[in-house]
Amino acid sequence: MFYIIGGVATLLLILVIIVFKEKPKYPPSRAQSLSYALASPDASYLSSIIRLFKNLNFVLLVITYETPGGGGREQHQQSAHCCVRGSSLRGRR
Repeated sequence: MFYIIGGVATLLLILVIIVFKEKPKYPPSRAQSLSYALASPDASYLSSIIRLFKNLNFVLLVITYETPGGGGREQHQQSAHCCVRGSSLRGRR
């Protein structure tokens, strides 16, 4: 079962990298058109993904999130849900 989920996730990742273009043929707004004009030519989708995975903090975050907290996936999801609820309640003060 885990191999199936891993295979589907890998397939989706490959499709996202292949299918998504660097930018649309026509910009969706004037602001985006200006952004395209001011952007550096070496900025690309693939280079931003590579830069993201070279960021140690991001890699540690991904590893930490994907490693269950001892009791299995359900307990990990519950603890993540409690953290989100706690942070949203804390933000209301």
